[in-house]
Amino acid sequence: MTASSILFGSTLVAYFLSAILYVVGVTGSKMKGSAGKANVWTKWGYIAAIAGVLFQLTAMITRGVAAGFTPVSNMFEYMSFWAFTIMLAFVVINFFYKVPGLGAFVVPVGLTILAYASVFPREVKPLIPALQSYWLSIHVTTAALGEGILTISFAAGLMYLLVVTDVSKKSLSAKFLEFVVYLFLAMVSFIAVSLSFRIGGYELIAQVADSAFLYKMPPFVGPSGTELGSLTTFLGIALPLFNAPSWMEGANASVQFNTIIWTIAGSLVLYGLLRLIARKPLVITISRWVRGLDADMLDEMSYRAVAIGYPVFTLGALVFAMIWAQEAWGTYWSWDPKETWALITWLYYTAYLHLRLRQGWDGARTAWMAVAGFVVILFLLVGVNLLIQGLHAYA
Repeated sequence: MTASSILFGSTLVAYFLSAILYVVGVTGSKMKGSAGKANVWTKWGYIAAIAGVLFQLTAMITRGVAAGFTPVSNMFEYMSFWAFTIMLAFVVINFFYKVPGLGAFVVPVGLTILAYASVFPREVKPLIPALQSYWLSIHVTTAALGEGILTISFAAGLMYLLVVTDVSKKSLSAKFLEFVVYLFLAMVSFIAVSLSFRIGGYELIAQVADSAFLYKMPPFVGPSGTELGSLTTFLGIALPLFNAPSWMEGANASVQFNTIIWTIAGSLVLYGLLRLIARKPLVITISRWVRGLDADMLDEMSYRAVAIGYPVFTLGALVFAMIWAQEAWGTYWSWDPKETWALITWLYYTAYLHLRLRQGWDGARTAWMAVAGFVVILFLLVGVNLLIQGLHAYA
């Protein structure tokens, strides 16, 4: 797996360079052009993005050949593949629309998702019996591709809102856009905190009755029944501070909740530092990236991404999933949390298309739906795994 690991690292480097080049290309005060006009920085950013896609495709093929199955069976593989679909969709869509500013929004998202994947164990393990089916490749890859295309809708919708909203004035729209920026920083902070403790080799095993809980971050949250302050200390503070609530299900509920607490704490620190440096809402700075862009074009791009991503997601996340469920579990539908949230996501984008095509919604209203839709997808892929235990908890 050495070749796959090297290619994966090369992918991270390529996406990182692409993100830097795109951001410099749309923010540099001395650069010729704007978010709507290509310059040497954004052109090289696009080349770096293409290189990253090719590196990642080769890495996945190499890993799949070595493993003997399509590498989408655990959180590392699935989140990596989702990042790949986001970047692939961006490379294809930007080829037709040629909006350099889009890269400044999409590439950092793809990079962050790929970095998030790196938090999880990378070992190749044999498939458990439930996953030993050709439907693994068909269902998971198609669903991820649909989610990747829908992510482009989020980016274009966010850019549209930044174009048409006067974020310098205090308004509900400006506050919501600032909150979207905070959510992105929350994911960045989770990655930073997780990798920091991982590099430091931090591990703690909490033994409660006959159960053992592995913590890879200091346990602010303890397993149910743990005496407060009895596990360890961190910066002189006796931990845990409190125990996981009873409504959180699953064997690792306390560990997962602890991860959420660390993510919130880290994101507040990161956001606070950036606000201190900027001395103004971050969305004001980011809004400068989209100066000169055509709002109608962004609205069309956002809609077309949903129009393409929706049927792909429908096939992968619902149709193919139900066929496989019938073969594996003997029923087409079991109201598993992952199934339920896939249905909620599908209904959400069904409502988007209905309101757009039948009710005449467009512009800001559907742009907000595209932005909120990405939050729904994030909960489907990340939140369900952290908060809820179900049949899909293979990883």
